[in-house]
Amino acid sequence: MSFTTPAIDDDSAAIVADPIATFAVPLPLDAPLAHAVVGLGRFGCVHARKLLALSGFHLRALVDCSSSARAASELAALPLLPSLDDLPPGIASVTVATSDDAHAEVAMALMRRGCHVLVEKPLCTDRHEGALMIRTARQCGVTLSTGHIERFNPVFDEAVLIRLRNAAASHSQGQQGRRPFMRFRRYSTRVATARDSVLDLMVHDIDLFAWLCAIPVEAPLEVLARHIGEQSIRARVRLGALIAEFESGYGSMPASARLHVCDGHREQLLDLRRSTATATGDDALTRQYQGFRRAILGQASRVASGADGLVAVTRACQILHA
Repeated sequence: MSFTTPAIDDDSAAIVADPIATFAVPLPLDAPLAHAVVGLGRFGCVHARKLLALSGFHLRALVDCSSSARAASELAALPLLPSLDDLPPGIASVTVATSDDAHAEVAMALMRRGCHVLVEKPLCTDRHEGALMIRTARQCGVTLSTGHIERFNPVFDEAVLIRLRNAAASHSQGQQGRRPFMRFRRYSTRVATARDSVLDLMVHDIDLFAWLCAIPVEAPLEVLARHIGEQSIRARVRLGALIAEFESGYGSMPASARLHVCDGHREQLLDLRRSTATATGDDALTRQYQGFRRAILGQASRVASGADGLVAVTRACQILHA
């Protein structure tokens, strides 16, 4: 089954301009960004703790509408607010770490306040909402980024990235292009259904495959084979001129994330969980925030854009519903 990624300017995603929208103001290159985190679940707390010590950001507030929300002890000095309406003035950037189905609504409300937004993956759960998010960012003049943190895995340094992209170009042009160029396998110990793993786990690798191989967002995706088991899902797809295999799931086995690169007679196995920090001690989350800040300032960055996030969700849903 073949699919073409929908254009983000699809008429079905039209948005009415908000007359009270606030546009982001230009920021000095050395100014710390007044920042907030929305959503204090497990991931939200991880983001908040990281931001406390990050240069370039000044964490000023936490937001969670749940009456049972509690901040960890190291975050207790920050105001814990029940609503976006309670955010203090001057907040320049926000992390959205709410439940997946609330990402779009929360992010668009923040962008209309003039905030740059980093949304935890997946960007959204519906591609039409994703298109609305991208249009809102454009209309409000803000940066919308997606938390595809694997782009900042230290495994993928510049030398490895160049080598993989060169290998991808050679692979797609040769006879070996009929065989999978990359195989991804990602498992978590949490309890959920195999289908849940597609937007939770596999979406990481769908984005990684396209980014590592420099596959354009408009490249068509064809689902060649798919199997859904009790605890896992496997899919073989053709994206552009390259074939990849994805496997994700949950269970009692140890959490894992692996990439097998099959380039002609040379094969390489990369353990994506083994390397967690760079030589300077920066982990992937630190590097992602540095990339987010560069994107806000209009500088080159690895951080996934809103469009990248929407394409990853669209392709994941195509695999899920093929």
